[in-house]
Amino acid sequence: MKHRWRTAVMVIAALGCVFILLLKYIDNNNVTQQHSVNVAVSLTPLSAPFYVAKAIDAFDKQCNSVNFVDVVGGKRAFDLVSSGHVEYATSSDSVIAYQSLHHTPLVTHAMFVQSDNDIKLLSNKAAYIRDIKHLAGKKVGVTLGTAGEYFLTALLALEGLTLEDIMVKNYLPDDLHSAILAEQVDAIVSWEPYAFQTIQIMGEDIKLHQTKNLNSLSFNLISTNRQAEDITTTRCLLAGLIKATEFIAIQPKKAKAIVKNKLNVEQAFIDWVWRDYIFKVGLDNSLLLSIEAQAMWAFEQHLLSSKDTEPLTAHNQYKSYIDVRALSQINPQLVNIYF
Repeated sequence: MKHRWRTAVMVIAALGCVFILLLKYIDNNNVTQQHSVNVAVSLTPLSAPFYVAKAIDAFDKQCNSVNFVDVVGGKRAFDLVSSGHVEYATSSDSVIAYQSLHHTPLVTHAMFVQSDNDIKLLSNKAAYIRDIKHLAGKKVGVTLGTAGEYFLTALLALEGLTLEDIMVKNYLPDDLHSAILAEQVDAIVSWEPYAFQTIQIMGEDIKLHQTKNLNSLSFNLISTNRQAEDITTTRCLLAGLIKATEFIAIQPKKAKAIVKNKLNVEQAFIDWVWRDYIFKVGLDNSLLLSIEAQAMWAFEQHLLSSKDTEPLTAHNQYKSYIDVRALSQINPQLVNIYF
């Protein structure tokens, strides 16, 4: 009888241990799910710090599992984060500016790359567009509501022209090269890698206009205000991006190879765009000024149909679109923005 009792106690104890281990297993899985993060990453060399961070395992265990959702264009990335399909996204400062007019609950946590030559003006040589002023009366393809349209407006303004002086045709970013190839338009405003691809396809029939230094854009890590309430994951992502930018500076050849393989592009293309990029994680006043300028432009151009939209005042309202907390905790010297 005593033997049976001991056996029963041992069985119960064993079952108890199994039950405890099972609970720990379930709990660990739940923790993994809670800390898993999805980021919509635009398929462009501008996203190089994300690709490098993933390749060198720069995201620490706090992030646990960082999943990339590949998209074309920062606007599509924004749509995914605003709809709740992902927690974070990469986006240009232009998209942030336009969304500020809608009072979208959106924040940027940091810039991670800047370029003064990512957006380019290309024209069909048969259209005889020798200079910006010759765009007057021409059909120009652009992706409306993006940095491309702002860039086009700025170019036209240099010659005293406006969008009304040309025939604007709206295309998705990856359809612009097809439009000019089919002669549906005389010129296009395109960003990389599509500008390079267009040049490769059309060769001698395409003209690349020299517009370097005329416009600068940044790519940012963004999220909704809701996601920004917990900055643990944000801090982890930014720390990973900082490690990646340091790797890019020290090992540029390896970094280029990572981006080349990810985007499945030619080495010539990587070399073509790399020289125009400044990879650095930070926040400074140039971002604030850029968002304000583009938001004012969009409002004045009546790009937004809603009567409720209105530009904000930079010194006391645009600051709500910039969240400095996570980056400040990592390295306060990377934050040089004043409200």
